Order: sequence, then structure tokens, then C-alpha cells
Amino acid sequence: MSGGAVEQDLFPADVFGGATPTSPLQFKIISITKSQASEIYSRYHYLSDKGFLHQFSFGALFDGILWGAITYAIPNPRNIKGLYDKDEQAGVLEISRLAFAPNSPKNSCSRMIGISTKLLKQRYPLRILISYADTAQNHIGTIYKASGFKYHGLTAKKTDFVDLDGNLVGKIKGAKYSEMDGYWVERSQKHLFSKTF
Repeated sequence: MSGGAVEQDLFPADVFGGATPTSPLQFKIISITKSQASEIYSRYHYLSDKGFLHQFSFGALFDGILWGAITYAIPNPRNIKGLYDKDEQAGVLEISRLAFAPNSPKNSCSRMIGISTKLLKQRYPLRILISYADTAQNHIGTIYKASGFKYHGLTAKKTDFVDLDGNLVGKIKGAKYSEMDGYWVERSQKHLFSKTF
């Protein structure tokens, strides 16, 4: 592996060496599996490979090694006011994960978005692409702005119920949180971005 980048499954996982890219133009953007994308995210994304939505994934390949990945998915929100309604969700995707090795060349992420959306449009009738930048990570969406996305502001404030050990408690049908041991915590707000095609 060069510079800590993750190799594809067809290469030994612990091999180091090779060249380091100096420009994002040197990356070949290819379709990859969810498990290959997951390997990148487990190393380079703040959420790791923890349950991410997946429809399509692409990787940035250089010298036989994956340096980054992007995953597109059908978004959880059935509608986003001002963007689409629940009966207009066809053609809407979300960037559910995007990550690169830390020593990747500048502008690698924006190039990945540009090339992968062109490849994606050959396989999917993409109309709207949405993405979020997490305020808890001090992300402000610089990559999305550089990629021509429109900024829509912060998402609504929300809270999550956690147990006494701090683990998130999912929605339980018929459950009364007032009868459970735990407490409410604020969820970090996200900057919302979109791009139309």
C-alpha cells in the first residue's frame, strides 16, 4: 500500500510500496463493491464503515491501489422541503459516504464527485443529488461548494434517546421512553447541499 491507501480485494491487503499520486487527474475512477468501499471508510471516514446506505460505489484507483471511495444511495428522507416531495423521489440520490487517504492530492474529492456522477448518470436517471456536511466534525461543505452544489442551510434540530451507557436506542414501536432508563441528547445539525442534473 502506498501512503496508507487501501488496496482492492485482488491485491494482498498488507503490501506497502509503490508511487504516490501528485494530482487527482492520475486517479482512475472505477465502479467498486460495497465491501471495497467499506474498507476505505473503515480507515478514513469519521463514521468508519458503520451501517451506510448503498446503491452505487466508485473508487479512485492509482497504481493498483484504492485511495478513496464515494457511495451513492437512495436518501432516507422521503421528502425535503423545497427539493422534492415523497411522490417525486425517483432520480434522487444522496452521497452517503466519501473518503480519501489523508495524503491524497488536493481536489481529489471534488474530482471524484465530478467523474463518478458522470459514470452514475450512465446507469441511473439522476435528477437531484443531495449531501450533508456534519457540524459536529466542523465540516462546512467546502467540497460540495467546489463541486457546484447549492447550499440550503442547516437541517432541523433533533434529539436522540440513548441508554445509560450512551448507546443510541432506536425507535421501538409502542415503547414509552419515559419508562426507559436513559436520556435525550441533541443530534448534530448538518449543512444540506444539492445539485440538479
